Amino acid sequence: MRTNFLRAFALATALCLGAAGYGASAQSVGMEALLKQTGYAYTTHNPTTWSINLNRKNLGNVKVILSTGSDILVTFVIVAKKAAIQKTPQMMDRLLTANHDYDYTKIGLDKDGDMFVRVDMPLRVVDGPELKAIIDQVANASDEVYVKVAQWIKK
Repeated sequence: MRTNFLRAFALATALCLGAAGYGASAQSVGMEALLKQTGYAYTTHNPTTWSINLNRKNLGNVKVILSTGSDILVTFVIVAKKAAIQKTPQMMDRLLTANHDYDYTKIGLDKDGDMFVRVDMPLRVVDGPELKAIIDQVANASDEVYVKVAQWIKK
């Protein structure tokens, strides 16, 4: 009985240590290396913030901003600044509905009143292909959300 317990404990310890090592190696690759894997040209603003300029059908030039914390990647687009937004119940209804339409994506107004589309993702699960997918999702969702609320945004 004691031998079985020790074997089970050794197996559990090995699995936990193996999983912890896997997550650490994914984070240790670094954002610069991951950004290079996306194939997008990017600008480094500081050690934790980057941006990528993309072009979309409705918004035109879209600046996708990426920022990292200790264990999280935040990727976002400012769709419209507060001064350009005409808040109405209908516009808010469209934003709330859009927030439900996209997986992993948050859509709303930030503390400054700017309209945003963003994805928050744990850094440990992000690799090059996933980063490219996140960037594309934020840019594409921003373009689609803009169409849904364009009548309430002053150009």
